[in-house]
Amino acid sequence: MGWLWGSSHKEVPKDISPTIPTEPAKQNTPSKTLTPDEQADLEFNQILADLRAEDASLSKGTGLTPDGNPLPKSQTPSSPISPESLYQDTMSCRNAFDYAFFCQSFGGQFVNVYRYGELRSCSDHWDNLWLCMKTRTWPDDLRRREIRDHNRKKSIKYKTGPSSEDVWDVRLDPAKESFKGDFAAMWQEMKAEDEAAKRQAEQAVS
Repeated sequence: MGWLWGSSHKEVPKDISPTIPTEPAKQNTPSKTLTPDEQADLEFNQILADLRAEDASLSKGTGLTPDGNPLPKSQTPSSPISPESLYQDTMSCRNAFDYAFFCQSFGGQFVNVYRYGELRSCSDHWDNLWLCMKTRTWPDDLRRREIRDHNRKKSIKYKTGPSSEDVWDVRLDPAKESFKGDFAAMWQEMKAEDEAAKRQAEQAVS
């Protein structure tokens, strides 16, 4: 009866084959704790992923690809003609981040010194980024209105002298048939007017 008490040599019955597990047993390994730097990198990469996704959705509404190239005409949305359309109502958080980061860098300030002879403030670029990040979850109409108002205030801030807006009124209706007509006849009429002006000048001199 030694086999009941754990003898030093155990025989395996011939009719029983040893069982082999089909998959390795799962080991309860504790989850790795991220360091502060790794956590910051993870959050930063998540922000960049969100910005790329936003650029992809934004390109459908602006008529531009994320690289700034125009979309095909069949995919380009039509924009209304109104005084409000003077100011852009969309903003790419990724582009705002790139501009702000570059302005704050050594290379960006070197460009400012080369162009303007002095260091330049990057507050406008950071303001654009904060506005974009603040409104990215807002309803589309409210976000567009906020961005348009932001750009309108910027244009007033940097307006230093007269411009075409002081002379011309904003067109409220789109131009129709602007490039239709007899251009050959118009060209002949312009040439005739030039020749008549030359003859009058020659007569005045003589």
